[in-house]
Amino acid sequence: MKLKSKLFLTVACMAIAFSLIAQSQNKDAKGDDDKAKSKTKPKPKPIPVYLGKSDKDGGLIPYRQFNELLAQGLSSKDSAGKVFKVTSFMLNYGERNLYEDSVGNPLIITDYMAEMCDGDTLTTFLKKNITERSKPGDTVYFEQIFVKAPEGYAAHGKTMKFVLTK
Repeated sequence: MKLKSKLFLTVACMAIAFSLIAQSQNKDAKGDDDKAKSKTKPKPKPIPVYLGKSDKDGGLIPYRQFNELLAQGLSSKDSAGKVFKVTSFMLNYGERNLYEDSVGNPLIITDYMAEMCDGDTLTTFLKKNITERSKPGDTVYFEQIFVKAPEGYAAHGKTMKFVLTK
């Protein structure tokens, strides 16, 4: 019995030692990979995008001001002042609504709508529909924004999130 327990402990210790050696060798190999990755080019930062002709790029915004700026479309310029043209974006609109369940209890539920838009503005139908329905508590996301520089190259625009207030 003692021989079996000594043999088991010896095998267990050897297994632990081998796994520690293997882990230390993996860390050394990963260190070389990290050095190689640090030499690669950093990812370009997204170009700032704004709502309308303002400097609003997210946060809380009164719903009436949001409607006015949304009618102007999206604009984009970098920190040096170079103007970019917005070519497309994804609009995600979260409309907060009040419903009733089967026994009459009130439920606040958010209805989501998503639309891919070409250019820097919404379609006429969507622009009118959102301005009629917007109210405090709604949330609007502008994602997958693509911009084009005057030189002709394309870039990603920075995502925006607005929460509508009174």
